[in-house]
Amino acid sequence: MNVTGKHVLVTGAASGIGRATAVELAKRGARLSLVDIDARRLEETRRLLPTDATVYEVDIADADAVTAFAEAVPPVDILVNNAGVAVVAPFAETSAEDWAWMAGVNLFGPLRLTRALLPSMIARGSGHLVFVASLGGLIAAPKMTLYSTTKFAIVGFGEALRLELAGTGVDVTVVCPGYVRTGLHAATRYGDEAFRRFLDRPPRWYGMESDDVAEALADAVEQRRALVVLGPERVGWWLKRLAPEVAFAVSRFVARHTVA
Repeated sequence: MNVTGKHVLVTGAASGIGRATAVELAKRGARLSLVDIDARRLEETRRLLPTDATVYEVDIADADAVTAFAEAVPPVDILVNNAGVAVVAPFAETSAEDWAWMAGVNLFGPLRLTRALLPSMIARGSGHLVFVASLGGLIAAPKMTLYSTTKFAIVGFGEALRLELAGTGVDVTVVCPGYVRTGLHAATRYGDEAFRRFLDRPPRWYGMESDDVAEALADAVEQRRALVVLGPERVGWWLKRLAPEVAFAVSRFVARHTVA
């Protein structure tokens, strides 16, 4: 797929991976619609683009807002479901409010938006759905149980959709990066101070940049790839597939010695 001239909608476009993805796809000639709840930073993203874009202040966790938005936006060729939030805390210390917040943004937001825009893609016989999940949707981490739950769900959703949509002209790509240096941690709800300290000041050698993820995402769309796993932590995913019990022991050891 050549993204030149395609109408791309990016959620969570006010910062991080969403902003970098918007810039990368605009450079490749795409027409952009940008979605976020942060209107000020969304406008900052728009000004970074080499071409003009339309911005929409929408809370994708709000079902009514998503419905109204989907009816107003022009036909979308490529939907990048990127918006996400995180809760870092032992599961027993999380609340129903935490669950609703995480599921609303990370899971039901993409489901609702995809459900609203997909019929038009199927009718046109072309389209591409992108889900920015996480390596946390392939391998789990302690104290990120809620986050992994939503991301595992998105990985499964994308895989099932790809099978369901085979032959319709609509492709699906799931992107699973490891730790990325974005502003996500600033909005994260922490119930664990060790994790907060680690993510506030990670080691210099640790983490990818948003631009790297955006470039890989754009390449994956053009190449119609199903799954993209990024970052050095992906060795944990490979190990999990080959030797699950060994992977469990390694993950527990790493967690204890980095965020304990």
